[in-house]
Amino acid sequence: MKYVGIDIAKDFHVVTIVDENEVKYYKKAFRVINSSDGYKFLLEKLDNISTNKNDFIIGLEATGIYGENLLEFLKVQGYNVKLLNPYQTKNYREQRTMKRVKNDNIDSHMIALFLKEDRYSSGYVTDDEYQGLRTLYRNRDSIMLDMKDVKKRILTNLAVTFPEFEYITNPFTNTGLALLDKYPTAHHYKHSSVDRIMKLFSHIQGNNFNRDKALKLLELSRESIYSGKAKDSRAIAIRSTIRLLRMYLSEIDIIEAEILSLLDKKGINQQTLDELPTKNSLIDNLKTIPGVSEKTIAAVISECGDLTRFPSISKFIGYLGLFPTENSSGNSKHIGHLSKRGSPLAKHALYMSAVSCLIHNTQLKQLYDTKRSQGKSKKEALIAVSRKLATIIYAIFKYNTPYN
Repeated sequence: MKYVGIDIAKDFHVVTIVDENEVKYYKKAFRVINSSDGYKFLLEKLDNISTNKNDFIIGLEATGIYGENLLEFLKVQGYNVKLLNPYQTKNYREQRTMKRVKNDNIDSHMIALFLKEDRYSSGYVTDDEYQGLRTLYRNRDSIMLDMKDVKKRILTNLAVTFPEFEYITNPFTNTGLALLDKYPTAHHYKHSSVDRIMKLFSHIQGNNFNRDKALKLLELSRESIYSGKAKDSRAIAIRSTIRLLRMYLSEIDIIEAEILSLLDKKGINQQTLDELPTKNSLIDNLKTIPGVSEKTIAAVISECGDLTRFPSISKFIGYLGLFPTENSSGNSKHIGHLSKRGSPLAKHALYMSAVSCLIHNTQLKQLYDTKRSQGKSKKEALIAVSRKLATIIYAIFKYNTPYN
């Protein structure tokens, strides 16, 4: 058997090939450019050793998106490709070299040797539906982070141009944004009136802004501590940032609609046409959990894929990283912070859903109260609720039954 270790990077990949005796077929590791020509060059190198594709086991780390195209290319060509856990390969490299040395050549060599020793657990490759859901959810998260920065910029300007504004309304509601767009600073209210302010909200449904608030807003604008310095330039900056925020909000709506569409497709795929009239879809069953939103479901499924691939709930919890670190020796036992392993997006979604469950889910509220009565902190109790919630999601996904 020939073992091919590939260290993945953005522009090129580094390859080392060894035999059963750990002897390299090529004296030096070689580079494969991340292009069609580069992939053809890799095939030529493999063919020079053997034209029988069953003679090779090829391994690369699951370190991001840069190896996705090469992985799919090699699978289509008929090679046996293993997606490796970076945590395992890192530990193997440190044990093998006895020092923390890391470069592309060493990494590709260690991956090849790791394959040869057959100590790996092969990673999970998502199918198109799950990959699509993951791509959309992570893009949504990225936009949400950008949107936080935009909101900070608005608040920073508002802290100077009209710090009293937040006494009246939240600047990021439809009402708040409409006011800021029309009157970006306290000085811009100079020629306004209650009637003019109320006209702004004639097309905004569901707002609770009344004439008393409008009158109070005018009073605060006249009494504001803002000096008026650079008011026109700051008005341009605030309006520009509001336009950017609205664009982000529009993109979030588009992405969330597509995520829901994919979830619906995923639910239908879990059943046959004969079952449709009598049996709820998988996603509908997951929605029966009180306190769990579609966003939480999307986060868990997009980050974890097909939950039935986990043989037990403990494996699923371990994959999520919903367990505390432990440092024990003799009679000493120290329980530390939550593990950094696992998907931060899925963990965050479950944690926030656990907070919601304290209001909407009596079973999980009882668990929270029990943990608090045992002396656990609020955060520790919420983590326990998050784990229980993950257990419920796993069971519903596996057996496709509603919450009970």
